[in-house]
Amino acid sequence: MTLVYLLILAVVYVFLDFCLRKKLHTKMTKSYWRSFKGRRPLFVIFEMVMLASFLVLIFVIPPAYTSVFMFLFLFLLYVLRGFEEWKFDRNQKEHYHSWLGATFFMFASFLVLMRDM
Repeated sequence: MTLVYLLILAVVYVFLDFCLRKKLHTKMTKSYWRSFKGRRPLFVIFEMVMLASFLVLIFVIPPAYTSVFMFLFLFLLYVLRGFEEWKFDRNQKEHYHSWLGATFFMFASFLVLMRDM
């Protein structure tokens, strides 16, 4: 049942992202996943530290909570990227989409956490 809720949440996220892009007149870039090229080194270091700590936590925490930590990691990643876009590239308005993605991953982590309770 949780998978159905996650799919519904993903469809709502895609629809809201599409509507937000239409309202803000922003276009989807060729690569939705940002590479490290042209980014601030401090933010890249933060992302690498977050990724390394996530990979370590996968082996330390019980397997039942791995999916929760995966969604929380993606939530923090999108918040960090949104902050970077807001701080340095405000004119492109991409930070709204990153924060919408962060909200999606926060709700997804709550759904997975409620399933485990």
